[in-house]
Amino acid sequence: GGQVKYVVELARALGSMPGVYRVDLLTRQVSSPEVDWSYGEPTEMLPPRNSDGLMDEMGESSGAYIIRIPFGPRDKYVPKELLWPHIPEFVDGALSHIIQMSKVLGEQIGSGHPVWPVAIHG
Repeated sequence: GGQVKYVVELARALGSMPGVYRVDLLTRQVSSPEVDWSYGEPTEMLPPRNSDGLMDEMGESSGAYIIRIPFGPRDKYVPKELLWPHIPEFVDGALSHIIQMSKVLGEQIGSGHPVWPVAIHG
């Protein structure tokens, strides 16, 4: 509902700010007929609202993204209140994503040196 929309719009706005190269919004991946098919997509770009010409200025991996981490049951929707036993699996997946992205961004904008997140909010 409202909170999720707010967080997505905040990520989108941050991803289009000068000085911010990339914003990743991490959530769970669910492939189930109970939810929209897009919840099963591992990555979804959040294009800026006013992207006229901006996409040409952005780097290869810049902008804002929803990153869906597989953890817990993958074939059915589980309410968030029941996900506590699966949190370590989410943390491992999130850490793996951060390490991989630091390498990718290092190659693209870091002169071959890993580029680590400046901030992580949970």
